[in-house]
Amino acid sequence: MSDSIIIFGADGYIGWPLAAHLGKRNPDKKIILIDNFATRELVDSVGSFSLVPIKAMEERVAYYEKTMGLNNLKFILADAREPESVDRIFSKYRPESVVNLAQQRSAPFSMIDQEHALYTQLNNLTTNMNILYSIARHAPHAHLLKMGSMGEYGTPGIEIAEGPIEIERNGRKSSVIFPRDGQSWYHLSKIFDTYNLILANRAYGIRATDVMQGVVYGAKIDETRDPWLATRFDFDSIWGTVINKYVVQAVILNKLLIYGKGKQMRGFLSLYDSINCLELLLNNPPPEGKYMVVNQMDDVYNTLELAGKVEKIAHEFDIKVQLEQVRNPRVEKEEHYYAVEHKILPSLGFKKEKTLDEVVREIFQAVIPNKSRAMKVKENIYPTVYWGSPIPLVSDKFPMPKTLMNFSLGTALVENNKKVEEEGTPADLEILARSSQSKTSNLRK
Repeated sequence: MSDSIIIFGADGYIGWPLAAHLGKRNPDKKIILIDNFATRELVDSVGSFSLVPIKAMEERVAYYEKTMGLNNLKFILADAREPESVDRIFSKYRPESVVNLAQQRSAPFSMIDQEHALYTQLNNLTTNMNILYSIARHAPHAHLLKMGSMGEYGTPGIEIAEGPIEIERNGRKSSVIFPRDGQSWYHLSKIFDTYNLILANRAYGIRATDVMQGVVYGAKIDETRDPWLATRFDFDSIWGTVINKYVVQAVILNKLLIYGKGKQMRGFLSLYDSINCLELLLNNPPPEGKYMVVNQMDDVYNTLELAGKVEKIAHEFDIKVQLEQVRNPRVEKEEHYYAVEHKILPSLGFKKEKTLDEVVREIFQAVIPNKSRAMKVKENIYPTVYWGSPIPLVSDKFPMPKTLMNFSLGTALVENNKKVEEEGTPADLEILARSSQSKTSNLRK
């Protein structure tokens, strides 16, 4: 086993800052960055882009080497859905630690239509399974840090435990994983990932930390302040997270869109704190062969409270906003109890780096200079995907990128249906085979 760290999904909102942070803090370790640039394609497919311009990965790494005086980042273009590619990477590097961020991470994206739901679940489960098997074969002593989501728990109405709970039925007791209740196809994929990881731990002794992360906000960390090292910043209603979206709404619309009553409660943490927490967990793995759940969040807010904080800080930038209540696009409880146990990270020494207000000010400072970019897709700031609406097989409004169709097959199914209707005979199954052979392109937007 080498002293390298592999990060799958290293081009992402969290992946790139984590890579730059770990590289700077661990100059003697090799940080292997893996990505297929799917997020860039998927965001583009819904008519959006990173509000903060981002560089191609090769440019980022080259600039990192130049400015940091280090050459410990290595990028590999690879698709984690392909078992052979993942296996070759593990066979070569046999890492001490692995971070799995190679996921389709948007709940609204997963609810667009059947095709997007299929892509989300197949992509997320396949990447996770490939990593699990390759660890078992080539790096059995490695520590896997898997990114889960607080959304796996839903809103259970009791305090969310950190780890298993004890239940009693008919006089007998048992220790079980805390109940999961995902509210989107994306969150269900994360639940499946959790159970698959638990089985891999039992069967193969994979040492793992399962991170149930809250909603992340922020535009940068210290290592990504330079525009050449910037991480992506999504702001549309499909890919943006609520605080980031609120700031963009304030700047572009002069109003904040409150979903329903605005009483939905969630756990939050800044991008700074997310990266610091992940580093802490990498440096403090569970004992070999053990599985550990960590609830990774700082504070609990409802969306109306967050809107009030953003509204107040907007005044500091001479921006006046109004709160506008809109139909909630999600199917969720509007009012509910929400409390989360999170003891592990504080016990490891975690302390919040910046207050929510400080980070919101930084978001305004990132958004205002890029206002003209956001104005180009102003309509995408409003909700565009509604959970309860009839769901088509394939969306006309948001077509899946053809380069990623090998796992969703939506186009092939549509072509198949058209042939049946026109000819009255079974369509040529080669359509499906051709679709499954497409490859992901190296998109640099």
